[in-house]
Amino acid sequence: MIFANYPGHLIAALLLVISAGVTLFTCHTGELRKAKLQAYRLPLTLLQFIVIAIMLFILWDPSRSEESETSAKNSVLVIFDTSESMSVVEKDQTNRLDKALDLFDKKFRPFDPESPDYTIFGFDDQTYHSGSSDFLKRWGSHSNLHGILTVLNQYDIANETESIPTRAGRPRHQTSNAIGAVIFTDGQADDKNIDTYLPPDNNDFQLIVVGVGSRDRRPDLAIESIDAPSRMVIDSIGKVKVAVTARELRNQTVTIELLKNDYVVNSKEIAAGAFINSPEYSLAFVEFDMGADTLGNHTLSARAKAVEQEVNLANNIRSTMTEVVDETKLHVLFYSQVISFDIGKIRQALARDDKIDLDLGLDAIRTPILAEKVSEMCGYAKLPDNRQGFNKYDIVILGPCDLDGMTNAQVDNLYSFVVDRGGGLILLPGRGDHGPAGWMNKKIKTLIPMILDPDESTVFSGDPGQIELTLEAIDYKFLNPETLKDSDESVLPYYQVINPKPASTTMATVKETPLVAVHRVGRGRVGLVNMSKLFLLYREDREGGLLYELMAGLTAHLGRITHRETGIELFAERTADLPDKVKFEAYICDESFKPVAGANVLLSFGDRVLSMAQIKRGHYAAEIEDVRDVAIIATAQAEMNGVFLGEKTIAINLSPLKNEMSYTELDEEFLQSLAKKLNGTYVHIDEIDENIANLFEAQTQIGSSRQMTSIWPRWPLLIVLCVLLSGNWFLRRAIGLV
Repeated sequence: MIFANYPGHLIAALLLVISAGVTLFTCHTGELRKAKLQAYRLPLTLLQFIVIAIMLFILWDPSRSEESETSAKNSVLVIFDTSESMSVVEKDQTNRLDKALDLFDKKFRPFDPESPDYTIFGFDDQTYHSGSSDFLKRWGSHSNLHGILTVLNQYDIANETESIPTRAGRPRHQTSNAIGAVIFTDGQADDKNIDTYLPPDNNDFQLIVVGVGSRDRRPDLAIESIDAPSRMVIDSIGKVKVAVTARELRNQTVTIELLKNDYVVNSKEIAAGAFINSPEYSLAFVEFDMGADTLGNHTLSARAKAVEQEVNLANNIRSTMTEVVDETKLHVLFYSQVISFDIGKIRQALARDDKIDLDLGLDAIRTPILAEKVSEMCGYAKLPDNRQGFNKYDIVILGPCDLDGMTNAQVDNLYSFVVDRGGGLILLPGRGDHGPAGWMNKKIKTLIPMILDPDESTVFSGDPGQIELTLEAIDYKFLNPETLKDSDESVLPYYQVINPKPASTTMATVKETPLVAVHRVGRGRVGLVNMSKLFLLYREDREGGLLYELMAGLTAHLGRITHRETGIELFAERTADLPDKVKFEAYICDESFKPVAGANVLLSFGDRVLSMAQIKRGHYAAEIEDVRDVAIIATAQAEMNGVFLGEKTIAINLSPLKNEMSYTELDEEFLQSLAKKLNGTYVHIDEIDENIANLFEAQTQIGSSRQMTSIWPRWPLLIVLCVLLSGNWFLRRAIGLV
C-alpha cells in the first residue's frame, strides 16, 4: 500500500506532532482537570488523536496496485482494389468491386456484434484509409501493391504492447488487436516481380488474398498498336498498320475501323482464321491506305468493334498523331568536271523532282570566256571553297571529277559538310582519277561506302542483269518495287567491289554485286551509285523512269538534315520511371559546330511551349508528363545573343503505353505466388465459405492492465472510523461532558 497524496516524511511527522500537541492541550483543560475525571483523560486523548490521524491518512489517499485481465474484439484490415480493372463487368452484370463488397457484407458480416472490428482500406496507385466501404475511391489508373505492404507492416503488431498513462501517473499496458488482413484484388499490378515483395514482419499476422474475377474467360479484343507516318507530305498516301490481339475469339469475325479526327474513314474485317495463335493471345495485322489531304496535325484512331459478350471495351481503341506538311525543298549542288549522257540525264531527272532546288556546277568548259558566259546564262555554281559555301546546301552530288586536284580547303570543307554539318553526299562513278576508285586522298576515301578495286577503275567487265532491292531498301522505301517490275532495263556495275564497308547498307544489287550503297559518317550520310550507262534508265515517256526514282529515293534518304537544322539535334524517349513522361534532349552547336553554352532553347509540343534547361555545354533537356500518344511532333528552336542557331522538328513514334486496362483477366498465378511470398493464403472469391469468413471470429485478444486503486472508499475502514467517533461521543456523555 502507498499514499498517493503523501506529503513527505517531514510534513507528515510535523502534522502528527501538531495534532498530538493540540489534542493533549485540549484534553488537559476544562472539565478534564477535575480529580474525578483524571482516569478518563488518557482514553479520550487517544481516541481524539486516532480520529485525527485517520482523517490525515484519508487525505493522503491510501492506495494499492491492482492487476486485471481485459478482452477485446479482433481487428481485421480489409483492403479493396479500386483500380480501373476492377470496373470490368462480369457475367452476372456486376463489376468486380461491387461483387467483392457484396461478398464482404454477406460472408464476413461487418455489422454483426459477434464479428471482428473491420478497418476498411482501398488502393490504386496509393493505399488510403476509408471510414466505410461506401467511401472507397473508384477506378484509379494504376495498381500499386507495394503500398499495401506498408500498411500491413504498420498494423501487424498484434503481439506488441503500448503504454497508456493512468491518473496516478503510472503506465498501464494494452495489447494492440490487429491480427490479420483480407485483400480483394484481380492481380493486375504494376509490378509483378514477386521478388520485390517482402512478407510482414510478424509471422502470426494472418493474411488472405482473395482473387476477384471470373475464371471463365470471355472474348476480349485489343488494339495492340497503331503505326502511322509521323509526318506526311501534302497530297501523298501513307500506310497505317494496326496490330490487333484477341482472346477467346471463338470463330467470330472482327471489324476494325480507321478514324481520322473522330470520323470513320475506312474499315476492314478480319476472319477468325487470320489470327496467329500464341499461348496468351491471337494476333492479326490490318493495313489501311490514308491520304494526306489537309495540312496540320491529325488524330488517327484504330477501333475494334465489340464482339458478343466482350469483357473489356476500354482497350478496343488506340490513337496516334500524324502531321501533314508542305513539301520541303532540298537545296542540291550537282557538280561535275565531265560532260556526258549520264550527267545530262541525271540533271533532267533532278529537275523533275519538285522537292529539289538545284544548282548545277560544270567545270568541263576550260576556256575562261566561255565559262563566264555559261555562268551568266545557266546559273552556273562553282564548287565552294569555304565552309559557309558548302553549308548552305543540303545535298552535294559529285559527278566525275578529280578530287585529288582540288585545294585542301575544298577537301576539308567537303569532309566537314558531311561529318559536322550532317549534309548528304552522292558519289557518281567516273573513269580513272575522275572516279571514287581512283581518288587517293585519305580523308575523302573514308567517305566512300565501298572498298573499290583501284586496279579496275574503269567499267567492270561483268554480265548485265536486273536490279534487285535489298530488304533494307524496301524498309527505307528507297525504291518502289512496283517500279522495278515495270522496268525491263538491264544494268551493269561500274566498279569491281572488293567489299562493302561494315557500317554501310547495300540498297540495290545486280547478281550479288552492290549497285547502290550508303553509310553514315559523323552526322551525315554518303551514297555511292555503282552503275554504268545511267542514261539508259531515263524514260521521258514515264516521267523520268527508273533514273528519276533512283535519284529521288537517294536524295530523300540522304537529305535528312536541312540547313536550318545544322546547329541543332533533338531526341525524345519515354522515361523508365514514368512511362507517360517523355524526356526531350537537344544538342546545340554554333556555325563552327562547337557546343554552345547559355543558349535560349524553346521546345514546342502541342499547345505547350517551355524552355529547355542546360545540362552541360551544348546539352539541353526538358520533360513533359502525361504523354499518351504513340506518335509525337515537337519543335526546338535555339538562339543566343540575338543570333538564330537553328530549328529542328521531329515526328517520331514512341513505344505504346500500357495502361491499367491493357489486360484485365484475373491473374491467379500471380496472386497465388504473392500469397505464398507473404506467408498468406490465396482463395478465389467464389470459394469463400463460412470457415474462411469465420477465421478471425474464434479469436479474442486477452491483455492485462495494472492500476492504482484507492482503499479509502471501503466499508471496513468506514466502520472503524464510525466506531471510534461513536465511542468517543458515548464516553464523553457517560462522564457528563456532553
